[in-house]
Amino acid sequence: MSRSSSSLSSDMSSSASPLCLLCQLPPSDPVTVPCGHRFCRSCLSMRWSCGSDQSRTCPQCRVSFGTDPGLAQGFGAVSLNPAPSAPPLDFEHATFDICSVRPQGNGGEHLLSETQIFLAQQISQKESELRQLHLSMKDFPRAVKAALKDSSRMFSELQDFMEQRRVEVKELIRAQEKAELTRAENQLERLERDVAALRGREAELEKLTRSPDPGLVTQVCGSFRCPVSGSSPVVNPHVSFGPVRKALMDLKQQLESVYLQELPTVTAAGAGDSAPVPALDRRDDLLQYLRPVSVDPFSAHRELSLSEGSRVVRRRGELHSYPDHHERFDGWTQALSHEGLTGQSYWEAEWEGGQVALGVAYHSIGRKGSSNDSRLGHNADSWCLKCAASSLSFCHGAREQAVVVPEGAVSRRIAVFLDHDRGLLCFFTVTGQRLHLVHRLENRFTQPLYAAVWLGSNSYVAFCDRD
Repeated sequence: MSRSSSSLSSDMSSSASPLCLLCQLPPSDPVTVPCGHRFCRSCLSMRWSCGSDQSRTCPQCRVSFGTDPGLAQGFGAVSLNPAPSAPPLDFEHATFDICSVRPQGNGGEHLLSETQIFLAQQISQKESELRQLHLSMKDFPRAVKAALKDSSRMFSELQDFMEQRRVEVKELIRAQEKAELTRAENQLERLERDVAALRGREAELEKLTRSPDPGLVTQVCGSFRCPVSGSSPVVNPHVSFGPVRKALMDLKQQLESVYLQELPTVTAAGAGDSAPVPALDRRDDLLQYLRPVSVDPFSAHRELSLSEGSRVVRRRGELHSYPDHHERFDGWTQALSHEGLTGQSYWEAEWEGGQVALGVAYHSIGRKGSSNDSRLGHNADSWCLKCAASSLSFCHGAREQAVVVPEGAVSRRIAVFLDHDRGLLCFFTVTGQRLHLVHRLENRFTQPLYAAVWLGSNSYVAFCDRD
């Protein structure tokens, strides 16, 4: 993946140059149009995608090829029509350190122009999204107010319903109380009458003790041995109100059960449209959140060189003449990504050399000097996995924690999964198609995060595309 500097003769014609005629850099995935001019595939695609019609024209000689010209891979030219064609060249194309080359000539101006158009389109799109978000934020308080009003109304209705049921149950209990009291009073009257009757019989017997007539005694005693009335049911308050008490207990348990079952749904609705947490042991599940990561050249330390679209970072001990920039690290050999990361993001990177660190950081991390304020993983604004030939360690704040790597999980490919909204950050090693979780962190992230790298001497890091 390395590219070394090379000098070309200044009088070499543009059609014979081994450089892309748009970006004036060594071609990346070079293609040749039918007229014989060569370009980077990405430069040519960007140029044609920004055109106002569907026709395809050579950016150098303006020859039109129709809507679907044939492209040749590498440096051999293919002619699809009788348009004039420059002869193909047969030489080894030079390689360059992409960070040491500046756009020059007409091709560089074309690239700058097309990039400006691309950025303008991106700005327009983001501004449109920003306007939509502002409108949504204006509607949000009204939606919240309506939701609170509906919630209060529904709870009031539920309270009214429960109050009505409470009154009904109270009336049922009172009705049962009245019925039981009436039954008890009637029984009380019967018992009082029975006691009075028995007392009368007792008085009659007392009189018979003075009577000399045995026949009369036998006749009276025989009649007194019959019960004065039938038996009455005994009133038991605890048994009588048991069914009511059981029904209320069952209702309470059912309400609690319904609430506990529905609570996760209510909580999820309150949390918004949160994406599900993927299985952290399945690489295929995490690849759906793959984010293309490229390094911001304005953040890169002058000892770091960038190539492959700023996806490969090298440190070889050479200082580059990068322009001064307030976001550039000037102490630690570090860089941040272009893109701020929110939501769910996944990326992989391969590394070589003695030691590197891969992680995430807030944009507010220090950039100047060699204090811990700007050192990846050694302050409150950054988290990283430090990778050495025989060890891994997790760093944040003032702590460095050794990470145990299972046997068979040692790898020079590191994966990172970030669920910003849930505050979840995971580091993995990748062997083949398998993931091995080596560290998991849960934290409340308050700002967008940026992929971050630190490189030790003679090291490189390459952010990976999908396999």
